[in-house]
This record gives sequence, C-alpha cells and structure tokens, in this order.
Amino acid sequence: MEVHRLAQQLLDSEMRQEELGSLLERAEVIRRELEIYTAAAVQDARHRGEKWESVARAAHVAPETARARWGPERVARMMDLHANDKLAAPARWHGARLAPAGEVPPEEVVDRPAGEGPMNQLASALTHLQGASGKTIREVAEFAMLSPSFISRVLSGDRLPTWDLVCALCEFFGSDPAELRVLFEAAHGLSAQQRLPVTTAIEQLHAAVRGLHLAANSPSPERIEALSGKAVSATAARLVLAGIDVPEWEVLADLVFALGGRPAEMKPLWEAVHYGFLMCDDPELPDGVTHIPFAETEE
Repeated sequence: MEVHRLAQQLLDSEMRQEELGSLLERAEVIRRELEIYTAAAVQDARHRGEKWESVARAAHVAPETARARWGPERVARMMDLHANDKLAAPARWHGARLAPAGEVPPEEVVDRPAGEGPMNQLASALTHLQGASGKTIREVAEFAMLSPSFISRVLSGDRLPTWDLVCALCEFFGSDPAELRVLFEAAHGLSAQQRLPVTTAIEQLHAAVRGLHLAANSPSPERIEALSGKAVSATAARLVLAGIDVPEWEVLADLVFALGGRPAEMKPLWEAVHYGFLMCDDPELPDGVTHIPFAETEE
C-alpha cells in the first residue's frame, strides 16, 4: 500500500536524522495520500448507495461539510490531479556518493559507509545513462512527452519515476531496463520475486549488479577492489559485471556494498539462483556462466 511505503520512508528518514524540512515534507506527502484515500472511500460508499447523512456520521462532520468536501466534482478533480502527480512520487534521500576515481580516502577503503538510498541510486543510474547517450534534457523530455523540468527532477532524485517511464527512458538511452529493475523495486519498497527459473534468476542477478554499477557511476573493477578493502578482487568484479560468474554470497555482498547498494535487497535474487539449482535433477550452467558456488552439505 502506498501509505505504508511512504510511512516507512518517513521512519527511515527519522532514523537517519534528516533535517526537519525533509521530515515535514514527507509527512505532508502522507497527509495528501490519506486525503486521496478518504475521498476515494467516500466516493465508493456513495456509489454503494450511502446517504450523505451516513457519510457525515462516519466522518464526524455535518452533512453539508461532507457534501462540500467530497462532492463528485471535487473528488474527480482531486483524482485527476493525483493521477498526474503519480507519474512520479516525491523522493528525497541524502547519502554519500562515490568519490571521483583516483581520490579514494584511506578510511573509505577499509570502512566505507552504506550507500545512498535506492531512490537516488535509481536517479543516479538514469543520469549516467543519459550522460552516456549524449541526449539533452530537452530531447529526453520531448521523447517522453514530459516537461524538461520534470525530467530534471527525475534525474536529480526529486521525483520517483514509474516503471513505464523507466522503460521508456532506457529505450531512448539504448539500455536494458532489466538492469534497473531491482533499483526500481527497492525505491518503491517492493520485494524481489523469488523461485524464478535458474536462467532468469541469473540474468536478473547480473542485471541488478550492473544497475548498481551504473548508479555508482560505473567505477572500474580496480576501484571496486579498493572500495571493498580488497574483499572483492578486480577480477571477481569484472567477471560478475560481465555476467560470467555468480560468486559466493560473502563476495557478492561486499561487491554490492562497495557499489553503494544494500546486500539485503540483492540476497533474494542470489538465493533464487541457488534454490533453482538445488531443485534441479541435473543442473546445467546457462551459456556464458562458468561458476556458481555451492555450500558443502556432506563430509
């Protein structure tokens, strides 16, 4: 439910001790969402034949107030405005970004803080794709039939795009939207699908890692090794990014962390790969994949 997602964001923001203005902004978004829910609930009740007197009693207001507040024309306008606004939802996350290449502080190598929130990671990945494509903001806006300022807010992380918009932008940038799927789901507070076919699970896992890589501004394998404190070798990073290797969970978790991601959001995909293989009578590696580790089950 949207209200649940927004409330969780507010709680996360409180735990991160965001500034008061940001907290109040998030609270205002929840208030508007509840206002829309209330209007929709009243509209549904009216369609079922509820009288204004009954609505007023439930809302603890006078019938005249209920009729003025939730009349059909006013609710229709509210819904239209809400539908337009839901092309993207407010998204303000504050967090650290990767330092420019060649400027890795010693303390960052051994104890890198958790990456920025998934909303900004999604925006960062889209921004990277937009820069690599050479397309201007105006060109992107014309393609998407949206305003340049709206696209700018999406790319800056102030607006959270729908999946349709993400797919459209990836198409325009010549990229695979699957690489941004996990970032998108994390930004929307969705859980990754489990119990996938092995080939699909491997493809989604590698695509998700490449999406984090884009969000981190595509650091080199050597830089990833430095950011992970050498927990992930440059060779291991290169093989995962190339879609050749599915490493042990500890290595993958360190790789995800080095790219600014959250290992817990990636683990369902990694587990789906292993679940698929454990359930196969005669598992075979998909084309191009050379290594999938398994924990020992017998002496």
